[in-house]
Amino acid sequence: MSDTLIKASIEPSTSVTAGSFGTWTLRFQATDDGLPAGTTIRVGTDTDTDWGVPQFDDPGAAEYATVTAPEGIDVAARTVGVKGFQVEVGSTGLPGGGEIAVVIGDTSDGGPGSRSQTFREHRRVFAVTVQQGGSDEVEVVTDSPVLEIVGGEPVKLVVVVPSELPPGEPFRVLVKAEDAWGNASNGYRGTVTLAGDGITLDNNTIAFSESDAGAGWLEGASTETAGVWRLTATDDQAELAGTSNPLCVVEHVGQQRLHWADPHGGQLVDREKFAGFFAHARDVAGIQFAGFQRNADVLDEQDLVVQQDVELEFHEPGRFIAIPGYEWSGKTWDGGHHNVYFRRHHQPIHRNAPAETPESVDETTELHHVRDLYAHYRGTDTIITPHVGGEHSDLKHHDPTLEPGVEIVSSHGAFEWMRRDALARGYHLGFLGGSDSYTGRPGDDRPGHQQRRYSKAGLTGIYCDGVTLEDFFEAMRARRVYATTGARIVARADVEGHGIGSRFSTRQQPVIEVDVVGTTALESVELFRNEQLIGRWNDAPAGDPGRVRVLWQGSSRQTSYSGIVWDGTITVHGGRITATDTLRFDSPRSHLVETTESMIRFHAWGCGYRMGVELDIQGDESTRIEVSASTQAITGPAYGGFGSSQPRRISLAPAERVTLAGRLGELANGTRTIDLGVRDRQLDLGLAPTHGEQEAHCAFRDEDPQPGINPYWVRVVQVDQEMAWTSPIWVDWMASPSAE
Repeated sequence: MSDTLIKASIEPSTSVTAGSFGTWTLRFQATDDGLPAGTTIRVGTDTDTDWGVPQFDDPGAAEYATVTAPEGIDVAARTVGVKGFQVEVGSTGLPGGGEIAVVIGDTSDGGPGSRSQTFREHRRVFAVTVQQGGSDEVEVVTDSPVLEIVGGEPVKLVVVVPSELPPGEPFRVLVKAEDAWGNASNGYRGTVTLAGDGITLDNNTIAFSESDAGAGWLEGASTETAGVWRLTATDDQAELAGTSNPLCVVEHVGQQRLHWADPHGGQLVDREKFAGFFAHARDVAGIQFAGFQRNADVLDEQDLVVQQDVELEFHEPGRFIAIPGYEWSGKTWDGGHHNVYFRRHHQPIHRNAPAETPESVDETTELHHVRDLYAHYRGTDTIITPHVGGEHSDLKHHDPTLEPGVEIVSSHGAFEWMRRDALARGYHLGFLGGSDSYTGRPGDDRPGHQQRRYSKAGLTGIYCDGVTLEDFFEAMRARRVYATTGARIVARADVEGHGIGSRFSTRQQPVIEVDVVGTTALESVELFRNEQLIGRWNDAPAGDPGRVRVLWQGSSRQTSYSGIVWDGTITVHGGRITATDTLRFDSPRSHLVETTESMIRFHAWGCGYRMGVELDIQGDESTRIEVSASTQAITGPAYGGFGSSQPRRISLAPAERVTLAGRLGELANGTRTIDLGVRDRQLDLGLAPTHGEQEAHCAFRDEDPQPGINPYWVRVVQVDQEMAWTSPIWVDWMASPSAE
């Protein structure tokens, strides 16, 4: 008698290039006792895979799947969510030795096959379980099929250097050969040449080998001269190139240098992948701090032990710090999701009540409301941060002794409404960016074809004394942090010697000094007092008279899964389109449907951030551009129980429709904007900005400070629509006697 009900295998079992199309056959062979009628074989996986979902009704389309069984045996099949499927054995059962085969991506009727997931993964598991008919017991097939997903052919080179250094300090350079999906390209074996003004290299070439797996470090770089420097990387043979983030070399950089963090790097389910998560952050993304936030209600003790051991393993002061912690993942009505960080390793955790799973892992460790979480950790060496994830944090709950920051950008989108809510409540919270993903790529995650994520990951810039856990905690508590959409934009703000995150009092009219260095040309640098715009960088680029830009932005509501789908047409009358470019089409779901000389049609998914299209137009002042679009609101309702429990499905609801037009001559006078009337949704039609300065150094005097607390913060937008938000400087302004 066999100790397992079935044997499972997959063909072919060779490595798979991320995002490629193919055909795979999963075989399930019954062991000696066979399978009784009603037995269910279920296949799932442990990540937020974006592998195509099987379909059974259109043989000529992608993802067509077929199921075969021995003659006389009927089977049924259906999908399970968006990550799996199941096969049910009919009334005759399946005898011992009998085999059921599921062909994923059947091309026999002309279909293109099945699209593999777009992110690299050493062990992509097809997790198989079996539940016999009439039994409540579920058997896990321990030797479930596994495939390796590797990066594809590189499309560009990514170069990472430190953001701030004093003259003469040596540094390392990270070079990544990146495929179309943001992965390091495993098979890349080229030789890269590096060059850059102001930077000295002991060796200016790096030859990639198999062990590099598409990303490698070059030692021995230095610079002796103050200024802003960049390195360019080229592989002429492969026609690849890339330019680094800016390196600001400052004579008196001080102890608090700019480093990069992904405090909310996300999570993985398979404990065997935990180490790879941090290795990616350190050696592929090239960041200095990363946090692994497993949902507490599904984090069992065995996984917790492995996670905490790995966090200690990747504790490398001076180079990289794995931030110990977890995610308390209560429902929004219980306070919502909050990340918890510890300043010491191997700390016990306290879970939320079951939310991601139907049963408790350990009821004795549960805290049922965020108020209980605050009460438990108050007075300890702990930091807690709210965010918008599977369940958004309810900011009416807040403990200033524990919470120094709020996450406002992640792979879920950009959440200006979360920032506004924090400021409106008078909270002193810094702004954070992160990944919050399940793909194991902290520091530079991409959404791929996922249905509930369509933005690339954010990052947190953090000014700290060094790369230690103590430095991270000190900087977080001082709110010396800022959020970006993933670009390593250098941003500083200062009021009377007080930097971002500071709180102080003054009787003087505040003068806010702002310094920004972009990764490409800057479009705008705006200074706000609370929500009031009080200053703009006056060297913003002018419009290009031969290039038109259409932008759209916004969210559907103030909660999780709150994006917008835009379907639109841009028509040119009295001119012709000679070239097009897209902006922030992070998800491959976003694409140009059709392009002609007089019209383009677009389909785009986004949440909160600006995205759009630029068009080179050959015409004159009378050339008319017309934009028409319809929108759908993205929601993530739950369909279990009374709509309050799993499963959750991403759904679309018809929303606003809009049209906007203008002539080239009119657009030279300024951008036309139409507000869609809900949240921050709007559509812009204007001239595309010319690519000008990459640096902005400016000072603003607030001639009308308000009595009491004035939070000053800066929003940066580049021409590529990458953004940064500095944490506020809270100035308690007291009118001088002469002003009273």
